[in-house]
Parts: sequence; C-alpha cells; structure tokens
Amino acid sequence: MAVHVVLIRAIGPVTHAKMRMAALRAALNAAGLADVVTVGNTGNVILRSPKRPAGVRALVEAVVSGFGLGPANEVFVRTPAEMAAVVAADPFPAMAASRPADLGVCSFHAAPDWTPLGSYDGPEQTAVIGSHLVVAYPDGATASRLAIEKLLGARMTMRNWRVFAGLAARAAAP
Repeated sequence: MAVHVVLIRAIGPVTHAKMRMAALRAALNAAGLADVVTVGNTGNVILRSPKRPAGVRALVEAVVSGFGLGPANEVFVRTPAEMAAVVAADPFPAMAASRPADLGVCSFHAAPDWTPLGSYDGPEQTAVIGSHLVVAYPDGATASRLAIEKLLGARMTMRNWRVFAGLAARAAAP
C-alpha cells in the first residue's frame, strides 16, 4: 500500500470542537485507510492506501464532511515523492535554516497558471516546484499582502517549511 500525506485546510481550534484528531484517525481507519497518523492538531495526516491520490482525497473528504465541517476544510493529498522534491529543491536555504516559520509551502490540487506571479511586486520571493509554490515572507506571512488564491485563481493550503519538511521526512520513513 502506498503512503499518502493528507493536508486538510482550515483545521484549528474552532474545528477541534467538531473533529478531534483522535476521532479523525478512528474515522479514517474505519473508512479502510491504514496506519493513520495525525501530525500536530492542524489537519496533517499520514496514511497508507492502495488508492491513488484522487481516491484518497475523495475518501478523506467524505470522512471530514461527516464531522459537519464545511467546504473550507478542503483536502489536499501529496505523495512522499512530491514532498521530497520540494524539500530537496530548497529554494530559500538561508530562510529554511534560520526562519522556517516564515517560509510557506503552498500545495495546490494541480499546478495553476503561474504567470500572474510575475505581476506581483511585493517583498515576498517565490519559487515554483511542481504543483507547489514556496513563498519566502521577509516580514512574516501575517504581514503579507500577497493574496495567492486570488492572484492565481486556485485553491491551496499552506504549511510552513518546518512542518512541510517534517511531514516529508515522516512520510519517507520506512
């Protein structure tokens, strides 16, 4: 069975009242997914399934919707190889080493048209790796005016470099 990393968008303190990570693990196991592990409390899941990523996404979305969460809690699925490619590329090594919380990795369902990024003139630096956008936020992500989804016209979820690299390492472990 293949390993998949599931990134659930918009999971935080508000959603924990409806869906605790232990309940999510139990529901995913009951749905036929194996070796389900949640990492942190923000919707990061590593699991095994014979299904392809699209099938895993559909199954996890059904489980998440069963908790009464809305469409904001979108599901993104990554393979360990996709994640390893982003980490290996390490487009901003100095920031990854010194300020990983200010380096965001945006995961999209599919690579959008990246052309609009060329018109953005903010202080952030960006790098495209497959269907991922890595963004270096010199003043922190919360101070940024870069509206990625609006600019690219595509939905995504973001994890900071430390979390993304940690998930990649755990997913690649035997």
